[in-house]
Amino acid sequence: MTRHSHNENTELPADLFERIIARIHEEERLLSLKKRLILFSTTIFVSVGGFIPVVSILRQEFAQSGFLQFLSLMFSDFGAVMANWQDFGLALLESLPIMGMAAFLLTILVFFWSLKHFVWAVKIVFYPPRLINN
Repeated sequence: MTRHSHNENTELPADLFERIIARIHEEERLLSLKKRLILFSTTIFVSVGGFIPVVSILRQEFAQSGFLQFLSLMFSDFGAVMANWQDFGLALLESLPIMGMAAFLLTILVFFWSLKHFVWAVKIVFYPPRLINN
């Protein structure tokens, strides 16, 4: 009857330390991505929530600026518009509600930027590339 020592049965892989460190780094990366996921989802909800008031402000600025009246003149009296196209173009540009349009475009930009990063984070968090074979 031969007796086996405890060390012979429990051989550890040579790269165990590297695998443990790689797994720790992977978990740290996933935690960071989960934090980003929360940040980007919050930004998406804020931009969606701000979209309705921004559209309302933009509509109000368009109504107050007279831009729509100038624009409708192009369809009702096209000959007069073409005769004075330079003045008409300047009047259109001056009546544009720049602040409302900027707020509207910024809201859309923030939404799509956040959505892009949110989808990227979801893809990495829920379908991570595995560095370590389990």
